[in-house]
Amino acid sequence: MLFVRHSALLIIASASTSFAGSPNLVINGSFEDSSLDPGSTWSVLGGGNSSIDGWLTFGGGIDYLGTIITASDGIRSIDINNIFSGGGLQQTFDTIAGESYTVAFDMSANMFGAPNEKIMRVAAGDSSEDFVFDYVAAGSTAQDPMWERMEWSFVATGSSSTLSFTGVSSGVYGAALDNVVVTGPVPSPATLSLIGVAGVAFGRRRR
Repeated sequence: MLFVRHSALLIIASASTSFAGSPNLVINGSFEDSSLDPGSTWSVLGGGNSSIDGWLTFGGGIDYLGTIITASDGIRSIDINNIFSGGGLQQTFDTIAGESYTVAFDMSANMFGAPNEKIMRVAAGDSSEDFVFDYVAAGSTAQDPMWERMEWSFVATGSSSTLSFTGVSSGVYGAALDNVVVTGPVPSPATLSLIGVAGVAFGRRRR
């Protein structure tokens, strides 16, 4: 009885430990992988475009930036506005309902035009928040956009969650986005199976 109980507890403890320090739950968070090459300028992506691996654009779409603006990670980034606000891009990934997830990302601006304050909305689960970057106050240039690391959390409402970034500020020149990382507890199916078996065995022994 003690052996089974201890084994069950060891399996559960091991599984819990494996949840900590989760890897990035979104793929291609720095937008480097794509069938498109924006080169030294940019590519215009309308809504419903999946050319950037793992991501789907919506609304008015986005501008896929090449080296015209120095990326925070790699050589590519996103101008969240296309020809008008209200567009953006999103990715869906596995989650556990009721668990908290952290979204970290780098934010700057397409500083080639107004307004000074670029606003981007981040949303997932039942939550959203607007983030503001003032490129004039930050002293941003194309060579040094003064990327700022932002962090936000949400609680998953189901077995999958869709993370979206939406341009809120008006005009062609929007907020810039790069280096998206999402972390949180995501047990693998194999781990869940082990926990279930351990729990059943432990329960039977106690009866």
